[in-house]
Amino acid sequence: MSGRSWKASELRVKSWDDLHKLWYVLLKEKNMLMTQRQMLHAQNLRFPNPERIPKVRKSMCRIKQVLTERAIEDPDPRRSAEMKRMINAL
Repeated sequence: MSGRSWKASELRVKSWDDLHKLWYVLLKEKNMLMTQRQMLHAQNLRFPNPERIPKVRKSMCRIKQVLTERAIEDPDPRRSAEMKRMINAL
């Protein structure tokens, strides 16, 4: 059994640094799951809990959504543009 995806409301209360760290934890998890799925597929074995991948992807999309909201709300246009560049690089 795997956990659920992060809700946007839960992510909105986190700091930029916490969201950045969580992004990379999720990226590592996604890469591990995709590698595991590919290895099992090559051996004609069933990938356990395939619903984990969409949950990780959904959480990652929600992090980008929350960071984009913050960038749009930032009153400093230069800082907003820099934040948007960083988000697009994720």
